[in-house]
Amino acid sequence: MPQERLNEGERAIVIAIGGSNEFQNFMLTNGIALGTVLTKNYSPRFSKLINFTVGGKMLSLKSSDFEMIDIVKI
Repeated sequence: MPQERLNEGERAIVIAIGGSNEFQNFMLTNGIALGTVLTKNYSPRFSKLINFTVGGKMLSLKSSDFEMIDIVKI
C-alpha cells in the first residue's frame, strides 16, 4: 500500500515485508514482522521520511524502504 493512503494517526497491519534479507532482519530487529500493528505519525513530505510507531517505539524509514512493506489499513 502506498504510504500516501495511510494518513496521520491511522493504524495498519503488516502483511508482507519485501527487500533483501538484510532489510528484513533490520525490520525484525526493530520489532516489525508479519502481523505487527503500526501507527503513522506526522511526516512532512519534504523530509522524504515516514515516521511511525510500533509498540510504543517511534521509527523513521525512507519512503523507498517503507514502500517495501505491504500493509492493510485497520
